[in-house]
Amino acid sequence: MVDDHPIVHLGVERVVEDFADIEMCPGAHSGKAGAALAAQLRPDLVLLDLHLPDLSLPEAATAIRSARPAVKLILFTGDNNPTVGQVANLVGVDGIVHKDNACGVLITAIREVMAGRRYCDPAIGGASLMLPRREYQVLKRLAMGESNSQIASHLGLADNTIKSYIQSLLVNLNARNRLDAVIKAQQAGIL
Repeated sequence: MVDDHPIVHLGVERVVEDFADIEMCPGAHSGKAGAALAAQLRPDLVLLDLHLPDLSLPEAATAIRSARPAVKLILFTGDNNPTVGQVANLVGVDGIVHKDNACGVLITAIREVMAGRRYCDPAIGGASLMLPRREYQVLKRLAMGESNSQIASHLGLADNTIKSYIQSLLVNLNARNRLDAVIKAQQAGIL
């Protein structure tokens, strides 16, 4: 578990302690520490908080997956922002659980994700978890101020494909234009 609040670690320990098929490793309080622990302890699954003191969610997810490529990630958040499901999918997590609902769904989420299925907490809404990962790559390049041609060249795609991804991003982020998409993504913690 990677979460900067010690009380959350204790709460999760209490939720999972009665389930023999789930073993909890020591947790980390930052993204960098989480990546180091993932390399050392090699967990099968990591609960990852949306807001960490040192890394954004995409950075933390990348660091943990670099340290332990096969790891499953469940976004574990108390954020009520309606775009949280989109954030989860953009980053490529395997599941999402809202902290307010954890006592009721955490064990189910862990089991579903470990069985190879995606899980989205009903309190967050399953439909919001459908944004493709490739759109996140395009979004990152947009945030760097790149043109469609530059993005296409960097990702090895056609210009028209990039245009399609941008149009989809605008719809999925409910944005008016490229700049608005980047701003909304930053406000939601995606970038």
